[in-house]
Amino acid sequence: MKSIKYTIACLAVAIGFSSCEKDIDVALPSAQSEIVVEAYINQLDPLFNYVILTRSVDYFNPNVNVISVSGAQVYITEGQANGRDTVWDTANKKQMVEIAPDSIPGIYFNFGLTGKIGYVYKLEIDVEGKHIFGVTTIPQLVPLDSITSSFRVNPDNNKDTGYFMTIHFFEPLATGNNYRYMYRIGADTAYFGWGSISDDYGVFNDETINGVYRSFTFGRRFGFSDTVNFYLNSVDRPAYNFWDSYDDARFNGGPFATPVQLKSTVRGAIGSFTGMAVSKRRLILTPR
Repeated sequence: MKSIKYTIACLAVAIGFSSCEKDIDVALPSAQSEIVVEAYINQLDPLFNYVILTRSVDYFNPNVNVISVSGAQVYITEGQANGRDTVWDTANKKQMVEIAPDSIPGIYFNFGLTGKIGYVYKLEIDVEGKHIFGVTTIPQLVPLDSITSSFRVNPDNNKDTGYFMTIHFFEPLATGNNYRYMYRIGADTAYFGWGSISDDYGVFNDETINGVYRSFTFGRRFGFSDTVNFYLNSVDRPAYNFWDSYDDARFNGGPFATPVQLKSTVRGAIGSFTGMAVSKRRLILTPR
């Protein structure tokens, strides 16, 4: 998955067309640039807790040289829910530091930031005279039980067609579980954040199924000797709603299609602060 700025770019302008016998010149309006937030916190790997700040881009004039947002003051604070209130641990408020402003600007990170299951996290950003705010939770973990593969043969020529992957996990009896899955074919060494895990990803929830063992088989064919790293990420409902709307926008057909409203989880910007309880499994497909 590429950064969400690319989809925001395509959604940045909505244009109406009308027909007329006379030739006319239509002035296409420029879309106002907005700050885009892509932020994550998880319990499994502290290296994947980070904030990326970019700008939305006018679809008709995408100047990629000004996409990154540098020089922001970025903080993440851990908290615990107490009834309807949240008690914030302000003494351990973590500042996210821009790791390489000269070479890869707009990426903010703190080696000391670790996520905890069941905790609440607050994101605060001050940049360009704006205050951006978001809250997320790391829900209870729903662990992957296993990943299996099935080998299918083409009946027309009696030759191998490849492997298909199935994930297995127990859906808790309690309702309200939301998931964002992703997987990548290849070794961990090439990962540079969640956006690098881009072979496939999506969201689903437990609105119709609870308290049962669930299995999902992916329609993609995998090759011999493939190594597949699969992540089942439990997310809260606001994060689910954002990524569901993001997928709708991504497959919407471009800037001339019916606009899709991204359900941002941050105020003062576009985008999401996503807490994830991550369960990871690896599947190695060996030749028959």
